[in-house]
Amino acid sequence: MRIGVIGGGAAGLTAAWLLEQHHDVTLLEREPRLGGHAHTVGVVEASGHHVHVDVGFAFFSPGPNYATFNRLLDALGVTRASYAATLTVYDTRDQHPIAMPPFRGRTPILPSLAPASLRTLLRFRRFLDALPGFLARRDTAVTVAEYLERSRLPKRFVDEFLLPLLLAFWCVDRAEFLGFAAYNALYYLGANASSGLRAPEQSEIPGGMRVYVDALADQLARTDVRLDAEVARVERQRGIWQATDASGSAHAFDAIVLACNPRRARALLADVDGLEPVADQLARFETFETTIAVHGDRRLMPRHEASWSVVNARWDGEHSSLTVWNPRLGARVFKSWVTFDRELPEPLYALVTYEHGKITPAYFDAQARLRDLQGRDGLWLAGLAMHDADSHESAVRSAVTVAEALAPRSERLRLLVPPA
Repeated sequence: MRIGVIGGGAAGLTAAWLLEQHHDVTLLEREPRLGGHAHTVGVVEASGHHVHVDVGFAFFSPGPNYATFNRLLDALGVTRASYAATLTVYDTRDQHPIAMPPFRGRTPILPSLAPASLRTLLRFRRFLDALPGFLARRDTAVTVAEYLERSRLPKRFVDEFLLPLLLAFWCVDRAEFLGFAAYNALYYLGANASSGLRAPEQSEIPGGMRVYVDALADQLARTDVRLDAEVARVERQRGIWQATDASGSAHAFDAIVLACNPRRARALLADVDGLEPVADQLARFETFETTIAVHGDRRLMPRHEASWSVVNARWDGEHSSLTVWNPRLGARVFKSWVTFDRELPEPLYALVTYEHGKITPAYFDAQARLRDLQGRDGLWLAGLAMHDADSHESAVRSAVTVAEALAPRSERLRLLVPPA
């Protein structure tokens, strides 16, 4: 078949890689690069260090929650490095940090060993212990507000530690976040929780995510990859799909894979008769934007360097944001969520804005309903919104779902989904 893949992020690239040995595949990407949220930028830090920083997706678990993605990296021959994902939560008004673990090597972080801080850490440990059971039930109808109410946690612990930590990962208003699905909002904590107070192990790709994107693109031997090819509209006539890009070039396909976000997918399907049920479900996915800065401004880190962690959640009493620091780079280069900041950090090396899904119960309901509509009239949907929790693993898994239907005998598919 002639298959068109719209979108060159993780889902689109993986779908093309899985399908190309059995079909004629054309991948159309509107940006001048591939990778989507897997986006590595090179920066020169003030002291002259040249480093690569992932402004989007950056690190992942070596465990089962990223099993398919890790198998993809194995198939591509991409190496990983492991490290301890230390974490600090602090209030910018009083700078009282709670670091996890409360030691760096053998050096104690004294504010984190105060009695009140230790009580918070132990209560957080008990909170983490309850997550695997909840996540295993995959109850996507429970909101964050409902889960916290059922947990009967002390109000001070929730208001001054737990919510500031959770909000930092999403960078949205508190009221909005409380309506998110608890399954997704707590997914990362549950997936990475370790016993005791040890920092969870995470993986990164030396050189950044572009190494994996380039390796995947290099293996697209038969796919016609077209960059700067934004699709303006898609049509379906007499059983054939036609995608017209912004330059006016038309591409004819027997099947089409929309590997783009739900908002864009819905816009492309607006004038296609017979697919109104698909468009109606895509309309249920709401989005918000976050702005991320790569910079060298240590003011967006805890005041005392001894309290610095890989992941730092800063809370100002109203909003919470992350700053991620990779000490293995040997440079003072930080990645911060600055959506709510009045002033941008300085020096500023890169600034990007991403569109993210509001992961509400309606999000998961729409996802489930679209599962039954996959393949209708030769239309397939891929992307992280199409499979389970919001993660890079879900993007790759969504491509696997497409390949299982369109290229079930693919040798590459077996590399990602070994026979039971």
